[in-house]
Amino acid sequence: MKKFLSVITFLVFSFSLVYAQTATKQPVDYVDNRIGVLDKFSNCVIGPQLPYGSISPSPQTKEGEDDGYNPSEPIRGFGQIQQSGTGWGTNGQIFLSPQIGLATGEDNHDSPKSNEKATPYEYGVTLDRYNIDVKFTPSYHSAIYQFKFPKSDNSNILLDITHNIPLDIRPKIKGSLLAGEVHFDDESHQKFSGYGKYVGGFGGGAYTIYFAGEVNKKPKQVGTWINGNVNLHATQQSLKETNDRVGAFLNFSTQENESISLKVAISFKSIEQAREWLNQEIPKFDYEKTKLLARETWNNSLKKIEVEGGEEKDKAIFYTALYHQQLMPRNRTNDTQAFAKDVPMWDDHFAIWDTWRTAYPLHNLLDQEMVAGTVNSFIARFKKYGVVRDAFINGNDMYNEQGGNNIDNVIAEAYLKGVKGVDWEEAYKVLKYDADHQRLGSYTWNQDSTQKVYKELGWIPAGIMSCSMTLEYAYNDYCIAQVAKGLGKVDDYKKYFERSKQWVNLWNKNAKSDGFSGFIMPKTPKGDFVEIDLKAYPGSWQNYFYEASSWNYSFFAPHQFKELVKMNGGKEEFVKKLEYGFKNKLIMYSNEPAFLAVHEFIYADRPDLTSYWVRDLMSKYFTLKGYPGNDDSGAMSSWYVFSAMGFFPNAGQDIYYLTGPLFKSIKINLSNGKQVSITAPKASAKNIYIQSVKINGKRNKSMIFNHQLIANGGTIEFDMGPEPIKN
Repeated sequence: MKKFLSVITFLVFSFSLVYAQTATKQPVDYVDNRIGVLDKFSNCVIGPQLPYGSISPSPQTKEGEDDGYNPSEPIRGFGQIQQSGTGWGTNGQIFLSPQIGLATGEDNHDSPKSNEKATPYEYGVTLDRYNIDVKFTPSYHSAIYQFKFPKSDNSNILLDITHNIPLDIRPKIKGSLLAGEVHFDDESHQKFSGYGKYVGGFGGGAYTIYFAGEVNKKPKQVGTWINGNVNLHATQQSLKETNDRVGAFLNFSTQENESISLKVAISFKSIEQAREWLNQEIPKFDYEKTKLLARETWNNSLKKIEVEGGEEKDKAIFYTALYHQQLMPRNRTNDTQAFAKDVPMWDDHFAIWDTWRTAYPLHNLLDQEMVAGTVNSFIARFKKYGVVRDAFINGNDMYNEQGGNNIDNVIAEAYLKGVKGVDWEEAYKVLKYDADHQRLGSYTWNQDSTQKVYKELGWIPAGIMSCSMTLEYAYNDYCIAQVAKGLGKVDDYKKYFERSKQWVNLWNKNAKSDGFSGFIMPKTPKGDFVEIDLKAYPGSWQNYFYEASSWNYSFFAPHQFKELVKMNGGKEEFVKKLEYGFKNKLIMYSNEPAFLAVHEFIYADRPDLTSYWVRDLMSKYFTLKGYPGNDDSGAMSSWYVFSAMGFFPNAGQDIYYLTGPLFKSIKINLSNGKQVSITAPKASAKNIYIQSVKINGKRNKSMIFNHQLIANGGTIEFDMGPEPIKN
């Protein structure tokens, strides 16, 4: 009897342990795909995607944002690729619309929705117009859908190859379909494939998306359509003219609640490659297996950072931000026509101008293999095309850059932080080409005679983005200088380091605003300053500054903050000016140029103000609805992740600033298998000020520390309190 009771006790204990493990909330469970969707600014994608996955299926709606979706509008259908967090969109192709009846018109099959659920690994919704339940889950290049139909003799799945976001959802960004076709591939008409050649949206040049799909039930009939004309039983249809509306449909008789599964893959290489991805990733119509694998993949990826303490909403915002950081760029190795087998190819950089500041520093902690892939793809692109631009989308360089040659900053940081698997001499060739043959300024594109303006004059004369590009070029020069120094290229180091100081040429010590002196201003070739409104926000591709005012850019000197403090009249005056900028919203955290500003208080011996304003920005502008501006491929999200962990990178360099964590315990599982443990037992909504901090057991007197202290794991111990400590 005692033995029997022991067995029962063991079984009860085992069941309880299993239940406790399954009931414990995992990192993936905290992610809320509606964050960045419910607000007006973030433009995040509500649909699921695997880390850096090439496919990203998601619903689209009328009057959608640049991600194709507006949560208050009826659903039009489901595209297989969308861009997350961008301020100017593209893609949205290989469009599916389940229907009762057949409506091919672009706006003729919109449906109100209910029961919408969205996670990193699955999206589900009911299309109320048709009483069709839809759900889907992704792999890396493929996705599987389940459509649960009502009883009907006219259940249809519509495929539209013309539809794309720049053409149909956000026409102001101008898209077109240049060529394309769709065809059924087998006698049962369960398999279909095709392609579309598109142009438009953010980026440059035409690109082709190939696709292959299959359903698990033989259709009652199939057909194609062009410009609203339905061709019953036709098995192939091509465009005749640009922007012809072309597609196909599969028709079924369904019983009540009958599910039909459809799996589809996309490729930027060929139809054959799309079929191969589909067969590799989703060989059978096993929806649950695909979903569980997607969930496991995300959970393992999000477990790279484990947090404890803090409120549940803080964890939701944190893990959703970490999720957003891993959506783009996309790994398209072995999926392009332009590059050979196994040549690393990372696509959809929207753009490095955004992601170099926070997203790539986070990758350097969590996934250095991804960073190496990025740098190696830069090298491959340079060898093939002779240049590597800031934005690279759908396999095309975008010629105009938003700022400087900021791929240089990504390469330099990867070098300084010891990323392995890169031929650094080859990487240096990319840097040196940019330093010697780029640094052109936006108004000088294709004008070889003006290449020397920034390099010899020392600034870009007043014009489109002249100030912001001069500042960013100076920092690009600093970044290459650090790599040159490390590689023993002494002459290059001296040349580029000296050139990195040229940003001061645009500093007008006599410029005044709101009682403060000293601002960055445009300058003529003769050296005369141009009077401007220092508070004006010029927008994109406009005069003098890109997407920020002089107030913002006058605090951008990431490599010479100490000099910047002196130029502002010393520490006390610098603090007054910087805090005034925050209090009066002259330094706007809705965009990337402001990202480092809050940390500059540290250089004026006021780290308490850094801690205060970081927490203020986090609490006011990062919510369960979204972020203060476009997420920009995870750049905004990465700002939050670092800030919540209590330290922040000066990207392109190997230093961090200590700011104090949001959580009591944080474990960062580095990509080399080591772990950084961050503890702050007293951290709370009130205890936001650092009283003292130890790194690897030793008290750190400065609020700045070097990456090498945590590169192979380590500890950071914060003692937090409700008031700043007195110096």
